[in-house]
Amino acid sequence: MVKKLLLMVFCLLIVVGCGKKESDQGKVTIRFSNAETVVDQIKIMKEITAEFEKENPDIKVKLEWGVRPEKILTELAAGTAPDVFMWWMGLDDLKERNALYPMGDFVKKYNIDLSKYFQCIVKQYTYDGQLYAFPLQLKTLCLVYNKDMFDKNKIAYPNEKWTWDDYLDAATKLTATKAEGGVRKQFGTLLPPGDQWIMLNGGNIIDVKNKKCVIDSPQGKEALEFLMKLNIAACPSQAELAAFTGRGGSEPFLSGMVAMVPAPTWMLSSLAYIKNFEWAVAPIPKPPKRKITYMFDDAGLVLAKNSKHPEEAFRFISFYCGKKGMEIFAKGRNGIPVYKEIAYSTFVTPPPDGLQYYLEAAEKATVPLNPRIKNYSEMRSFYSRNWTLALLGKLDLNTALKNIKDGMNEKLKDIEASSSKKK
Repeated sequence: MVKKLLLMVFCLLIVVGCGKKESDQGKVTIRFSNAETVVDQIKIMKEITAEFEKENPDIKVKLEWGVRPEKILTELAAGTAPDVFMWWMGLDDLKERNALYPMGDFVKKYNIDLSKYFQCIVKQYTYDGQLYAFPLQLKTLCLVYNKDMFDKNKIAYPNEKWTWDDYLDAATKLTATKAEGGVRKQFGTLLPPGDQWIMLNGGNIIDVKNKKCVIDSPQGKEALEFLMKLNIAACPSQAELAAFTGRGGSEPFLSGMVAMVPAPTWMLSSLAYIKNFEWAVAPIPKPPKRKITYMFDDAGLVLAKNSKHPEEAFRFISFYCGKKGMEIFAKGRNGIPVYKEIAYSTFVTPPPDGLQYYLEAAEKATVPLNPRIKNYSEMRSFYSRNWTLALLGKLDLNTALKNIKDGMNEKLKDIEASSSKKK
């Protein structure tokens, strides 16, 4: 009986051992979740990970892609979050959940020189001297333009001196005045994002320090009034967008029917394969009345607080976002690689011309697109809904601004009250 039992245990051990790759035995396994869904970006993620595993044979990385923030939040609540995950929606909510593993001690232990990274994103991820996310990619705003359309219409290319007035003038001239079958087929520009245009003009949606909505400031109203004028003069309507592309994003520019697009850096990856026309990058036009303020969007790699292997996870993060990882990442142009040496070499290599303007904006950037405040993505829905209604002519601008301000201020009061109760 004892011999039979020992034989069964021996067989079970053999089965369990065969269930793993022999090469993975004795390794620490960590999970990495990424939101990427584009084939080229997934390929880059796999390439960086493979290089890491070559240099770190004691660690196996289990890759997951196409993972949405909602899934990450659910797993955090259940205590089953991946060791490492990509995040780009502000850290305050995660910090409030106590979901982040502070990386300061690991930064010191592995002699990571954060001065080699763009400082705006390092500051954004640092709370009370502790780094809570490792910078991965930075996104700024520039103007991409179809050189062939400008040449055909004998209009000078956008340049560093362009103001909003120059932008409006050129966009209007490049927009078809006659409709073919009731639908225009050529447009000067896609409409820039309203919140970013406000920030460029020195305004903002929320005053984080005083915890109040300030979208109706002179800077805010000037920016949105300009965009309403531009929308009428040179932008496709929702019906026109649907008629020639069926969707927005980079598709209208790729179609060759839109001359200019205020393009965040991540859009470059979808423009990489343009063959049917010449295009380039110019600085974003400056406000005519005020000094331009540069904003930035961000994405980082987060180390989950409940990771069973935090040091191995950090080693992966620091490689992925370090010089070797960023050199591979830069080829995809899915955002500016945060390691500056790589940004100024691999990322800016033409084509197209003008990529350096994204880096110039990054060096000057001071205002985060996602402010350091809880529940901002939820509050932003007040802005998105009412700004859209104003563009459609269903609300006048003043009413839209009042609705945004009232809704956000009410939400800010709720957050403040909730924080006071916890204290």
